[in-house]
Amino acid sequence: MNIRKEIRTLSGTEWLDFLNTLLALKARGDGKDGYNKYIHWHHEVMVPTVHPDEPQDPDYRNGAHLGPAFLPWHREMLLQLEADLQAIKPGMTLPYWDWTLDAADPRNSLVWKLMGGDGDATDEFRVQDGPFAHRYGNWPVPAYPEDDLPGPGLKRQFSQWVTSLPTAADVKMAMNEGLYDEPNYNASPFNRGFRNRLEGWITQKGDPQVSTPGSQLHNRVHLWIGGNMLAMTSPEDPVFFLHHCFIDKIWADWQAQMKLDKPDLAPHYCPMQDGPAGHNYDDVIKPWQRRIRDVMDITTLGYAYEPGVPLTKRPFRSPFMA
Repeated sequence: MNIRKEIRTLSGTEWLDFLNTLLALKARGDGKDGYNKYIHWHHEVMVPTVHPDEPQDPDYRNGAHLGPAFLPWHREMLLQLEADLQAIKPGMTLPYWDWTLDAADPRNSLVWKLMGGDGDATDEFRVQDGPFAHRYGNWPVPAYPEDDLPGPGLKRQFSQWVTSLPTAADVKMAMNEGLYDEPNYNASPFNRGFRNRLEGWITQKGDPQVSTPGSQLHNRVHLWIGGNMLAMTSPEDPVFFLHHCFIDKIWADWQAQMKLDKPDLAPHYCPMQDGPAGHNYDDVIKPWQRRIRDVMDITTLGYAYEPGVPLTKRPFRSPFMA
């Protein structure tokens, strides 16, 4: 059983192993066993997946976002990356970043001390420190002028689009959702359900209980980090996977709670059929082989999440814009 740990519980040796293995995978470039395929997969899936009478608009829904498959698709992507890392370093697991613990002081999170920090405004917002900084040449990132990222190098622009990270109270609102999703299975702020809440589309416009303006939860983290995390090619920033690992943990926690609270509604997913292509329970998670039904149980998939420890004991237009 692979145990995924929160970033603050990893030892120095575990962190060094993770970073070195990630760099080794990146060094393989665009090959079938290289890191860059994750960037291409994420970019290529962001094309509309809609019914004929729905808007043909990438901001409406695609194969991995703005619809029910958001959580299964990214769970499968995490599994693919973990397997690639384990092929280099047996036993390697992905860590997760619980950003709620940093909501009070996000700029000083441990994650930036380990993964490099904010970009420099005088250098096109390139990250200047850490193992992924452009100056060291170990993490090549191309220019994306169409996304206002004109020069090469990993870029971050903290707190430019939203001024705060999500809180534990925000996550609790998602955990209190009793249904996974509901028709029309899209990103309307009025579309209720756990998936739409966690993805971050239920804003103050759709729910006055939301305490902060703008995008929420998953989307809000992308926006707060900025830079490469804003674009369709957001896996260019390796923090993407630490973020999505926590999103997957929240889903796993919700699934476990639903099994206790509402066992009659199992498998706690919808649509079962007749929904958008790629989002139904028996649909294949493209470009891979497993179906959505195959990634519903993390125990069957061979991993679990280590519970976090209390904080007091711890050492262009973005596709994520509401």
